[in-house]
Amino acid sequence: MSILQKIVENTETNLAQKKAELSLEQIKIALDDLHLPRGRFKDNISNKDEAIIAEIKKASPSAGVISEDFDPIKKAIEYEAFGASALSILTEEDFFMGSVSYLKDVKKITNLPILRKDFMIDEYQIYESKLIGADCILLIASILSDQQIKDFINISQQLELDYLIEVHDENELHRVEHFEDALIGVNNRNLKTFEVDLDNSVRLRNAFKQKNIFIAESGIKSREDINYLKLNNIKVFLIGESLMRGSF
Repeated sequence: MSILQKIVENTETNLAQKKAELSLEQIKIALDDLHLPRGRFKDNISNKDEAIIAEIKKASPSAGVISEDFDPIKKAIEYEAFGASALSILTEEDFFMGSVSYLKDVKKITNLPILRKDFMIDEYQIYESKLIGADCILLIASILSDQQIKDFINISQQLELDYLIEVHDENELHRVEHFEDALIGVNNRNLKTFEVDLDNSVRLRNAFKQKNIFIAESGIKSREDINYLKLNNIKVFLIGESLMRGSF
């Protein structure tokens, strides 16, 4: 079983517990009462010569613990001062040591829109994302069927959430290229082997003929990497580990 499969199974188990503590119906009632604003994640990364989505994460299966003195609020303030266009926050608890509380806490202190980085496999998580203050959600094509992607996009649109569809290869890109309003992210890290290939973004960018915002994810470690991707018509970059380590 791949790590990705283990994460998905673990997510299913954790969801059962979450639903027992706070039902989907309770979340929907809370959202009706709050009248939360439309997500503006897409707006903030659009029409820029260069846009960085700065990621806040404590750990990952490939790198282990990235930040021993992890402080999401301090990091968010640092990223905003650094000039990031948006934030990405890991909320998966067991493999990435994330938490929805990190997103909720950061939301209170930043003007930057936030991508909730998690493994979305159930509509419950989309409603929950809106409730905790996310502006955008991640949909990973490799763990979702075509019908699930379509259904989850419909819910996101109803909730006025932006959505980033993550792909890893040409087949996955072909599956989602007809979603005109989607942000398209290419993960340069193979989630089965965890090997990183920056040229994966370039290859898929060249194969992609639509007008969606295209985002390179993972493996971006330097200004040279960004310049290389920009030369290949990629202008939005999701950067995590190197920023968390302060090595960018």
